[in-house]
Amino acid sequence: MKQENREKTWGRPALLLVGVCAAVSLAGCSSLPASSAPGVQSVVVETIGHNSLKKAKMAVGRVMGDTESAVMTKIQGRVVRVSKDIGQEVKAGEPLIYLDDKDYQVALEQANAGLRGAEARLADAQRGTRSQQQQQLDERIRAANAALENAKHTLERTQSLFESGAVSQSQLDADSLAYTQAQSTYQQVLQEKSLANEGATRESIANLQAAVAEARARVNSAQLAVSNTVITSPLSGKVATKNIQDGETASPGVPLLTIVSGQPVVEASIPEDQINSLKEGQTVTVRIEQVSSQPFEAKVLAISPIANPASKEYPVKLSLPGDPNQWKSGMYAEVTLPEPEESPITVPRDAIVKRGSERLVMVTDGSKAFAHVVITGASDGTSVEILDGVKDGEKLIVVGQDQLNDGDPVQVLWEKENGK
Repeated sequence: MKQENREKTWGRPALLLVGVCAAVSLAGCSSLPASSAPGVQSVVVETIGHNSLKKAKMAVGRVMGDTESAVMTKIQGRVVRVSKDIGQEVKAGEPLIYLDDKDYQVALEQANAGLRGAEARLADAQRGTRSQQQQQLDERIRAANAALENAKHTLERTQSLFESGAVSQSQLDADSLAYTQAQSTYQQVLQEKSLANEGATRESIANLQAAVAEARARVNSAQLAVSNTVITSPLSGKVATKNIQDGETASPGVPLLTIVSGQPVVEASIPEDQINSLKEGQTVTVRIEQVSSQPFEAKVLAISPIANPASKEYPVKLSLPGDPNQWKSGMYAEVTLPEPEESPITVPRDAIVKRGSERLVMVTDGSKAFAHVVITGASDGTSVEILDGVKDGEKLIVVGQDQLNDGDPVQVLWEKENGK
C-alpha cells in the first residue's frame, strides 16, 4: 500500500511537467506559471542559429527596352502632324512631330531685318562721311555764320539805342539772348564738321559692332526656334507610347512619344539589404504572368551602383529569352532573389518583444534574462531575420519573454529544438 502511494506521489510532478510541455508545444503560449522559487520566472528557450526563411525573397520589375527615350519639345506650339504611331519603326534623326511654325517664321524675318539694319549702320560708320553730307554741313556752317553776324549787328544797334533811351531793357535782353543762341548754333555746326572730317571714333565703331553681334544672335535664336518646330527621334527603335495627337498643344517637359530600342530587358528594383546577393552574370528566376505562368531563368546584365534616393532600392537589368516581340514594354515581372551564401540568423516572430519604438529579444545564461535590442530584416510570417543584436548559439527565451525585464531571474523549464 505504501509502495503504491509513493509511486502516486512521484508520478504527479512528472505528469504535470509533461502536460506543461505539451501545452507549450501545441499552443505556443508566451507565458508560463512562475517557478516554485519566489520571484523566478519559468521560461522555454531555444538556441539561436542560422536558418533560411521559408518564404523566398521577391522583387518586382517591369519589361522595358534596353534603351528608352522620351521625345519632348523644346518650345510650345500646336501640333500640325504626328508622323509615327505606336509600334512603328523609326530612325535616329527622323522627323516625328511637326509644330505650327508661322509665329516663329515671322520672328525670324524680324530678326533678319534688324541684323541688316545694324550691319548697314556699321558700314556707314566705317566708310566715313560722304561728300554729299560734307556739302550739307558746309551750307549749314555758312547759314549759321550769317545768322551770327546778323545777331551781332542787331545787338550792337540795340545797345546804342538803349544808351540813348530809345529802347527798353527787355528789348536789349532779347537781342542779347538771340546773339548767344546764334553763337551756340554756329559752334555746334563747326563741331559736327570737325567730327565728320575725323571719322567715327573707336568707341562708336565698337558699339556698332556689338549691335551687329547682338542682332546676329537674335537671328540664330530665331532660326533655332524654327528648327525646333520639327521634333526628331533621338535614337533608332520603335514607338512605344504616344501621348499627343494632331491639333493638340505640345509643351516643354511633357513626354510626347517614347522610343525603345535594343533587346528588351527586365528592370527590377532590389532592396538595399538584398543587393549584395546579386552579381553580374548570375542567373535568377523570373516570372511574367502576361506571357506565361512558368518561370524562366534570366541573367543579371547590370547592377546600378547608386540606389534610388526615394525608395533606397537599386535598379538591376535582367535578360529576357526567346522572341523579343513577345515582351511588351511595361509588363510586370516577379523576380525570385537567390538565397545568400550563408543563411541569416532568424528567430521566431513571436519571440520579439515590442517596447516603445524598440524591438527586443530576451536571452538567458540559464539563471538570468538579458534584453537585447535587435534590428530586424525580412520575414516569412513565422520567422524574422535578425540583422544585429544577437549571436549564433545564444539561448533565446521563446516562452515567458513578455513578462521579463533585463536582469530578471529565470528558470529554464524546457529547451525547444531550433526551428521546431
